[in-house]
Amino acid sequence: MRTTTMSDDPWRDIDAPRDSPGFNARRIADVGSRTWGLYWGVDRHRQCLLILQHDATEQPSQRVPRLRGLRVEIQETDQEGRALLVLRLMAGEHRDLFYRLCTDIVAATSVAESGEEALSRMVVRTWRWHRLLRSGRDGRLSREEQMGLIGELLVLEQHLMPVVGAADGVRAWVGPVGDPRDFRIGSIGVEAKARTPLAPGIRISSAEQLDSTDAARLFLHVADVGEAAAEADAGETVADVVRRVHDAVAARDLSAVGDFEDRLSAVGFEWSDDYSDYRWMITDTSVFEVVAGFPRLTPSGIPSGVHEVRYGIDVTQCEAFRVPAEDLRGIIDGENDGD
Repeated sequence: MRTTTMSDDPWRDIDAPRDSPGFNARRIADVGSRTWGLYWGVDRHRQCLLILQHDATEQPSQRVPRLRGLRVEIQETDQEGRALLVLRLMAGEHRDLFYRLCTDIVAATSVAESGEEALSRMVVRTWRWHRLLRSGRDGRLSREEQMGLIGELLVLEQHLMPVVGAADGVRAWVGPVGDPRDFRIGSIGVEAKARTPLAPGIRISSAEQLDSTDAARLFLHVADVGEAAAEADAGETVADVVRRVHDAVAARDLSAVGDFEDRLSAVGFEWSDDYSDYRWMITDTSVFEVVAGFPRLTPSGIPSGVHEVRYGIDVTQCEAFRVPAEDLRGIIDGENDGD
């Protein structure tokens, strides 16, 4: 493997292997160390690759994604106990987008202090791929996605960091890295939703989101997030909320900022995007415990052959399951003390 620097097409001058099922690759200069490194590569079909070589004992702490147009592979090698994490572009028409993803990964991993950290950062960044493939968008979070992100950040800010600290709170934010639920704290699960104040319902995007089979206790946090009048200069943009929580994370534990930034990237938030045309007012929050009788669908109740279930819940029908917000913090605190 040779060394190369960044260019607009780093795969162009790499020769494809003629009769090999493997690939040819060049190391990216100034990224990595003696024990790990990033490489541009091409296979015999001239499919574009980004390869992370790392110690075989290191494993991703997040679930490796399965994404349209992109194959994520973990390969073991016989080179001194090394392993490879390979991103393989399957759809050539997305080459420019793949390059954007790769340069983002290179920038993120260039500050990693170990192969394990680089591996984690690379996996998290791949969760952005589905957003890069969306057409007809300006690249920013949609109105609904902005509301959803605000709802999740409120849980982190108000219920997790004050109890478990910044590092554990951010690590508990698992939704952006492929978990069906937004937060996992030991055996406690929290699903965060946001709705407009006049809307009675919330949307549930899968049968797994409110499935409590794998959780000792499961909670639903609902934030009422309404649009503020832009001309009144009231409320906050989603960037304002992100900045506030970012600063709180940094003030509590500077080492947690990298993980926080990774999750922001995974959900599609970029600091350079302009969100000044949407301002939000957070008017209320509610917490419900998801127990027997709660209105929900779960995998065990879905007939065979039915998949990709999405449904709505009328929050006004959940009053019997409401719990005080301080109870949720107390339960999380108890779980944290038990670790």
